[in-house]
Amino acid sequence: MSYSIQSIVAFRGVYPAELPAGLALVQLNDDVQMIPLGSIAREQYGIPFLPLTDDGDIEFPPSIQELCRQLSAGGDLAYIEAEIFGGAGVQASVLVGAGGRVGSVIVAHDAINAALCSLGVPRHNGGDEFASLALGRCRETDAWIDHAQE
Repeated sequence: MSYSIQSIVAFRGVYPAELPAGLALVQLNDDVQMIPLGSIAREQYGIPFLPLTDDGDIEFPPSIQELCRQLSAGGDLAYIEAEIFGGAGVQASVLVGAGGRVGSVIVAHDAINAALCSLGVPRHNGGDEFASLALGRCRETDAWIDHAQE
């Protein structure tokens, strides 16, 4: 079974009141919101598909940096991505501070949890931050966009 996600996450109030065109907002648990970077957003903003996990880049793509800069005026956020197939996979994350201060690229088996922990996402019922936000609910990024429109 495969799983992939490419998104930007932050607590409510971080993103601007009006999102840039082509972006959808998904409400997660614990007052966290996610902007999935699905196929339409990637095409519109020139964002590569899973550049840190699929392509193995160690540089944060300028197109994603710019979008995160626009979205981070109200506080800290995290860019997250993961690709898992048949139980094996990799995760990546980048923290972006208020106003666009870009942190280091982290590629590791727990990169998403590390970023969510840094943002202050709580753990529930003995699970990790990923489980607390129910990020496994959809198997791929475009499905999150469909979920947001329901």
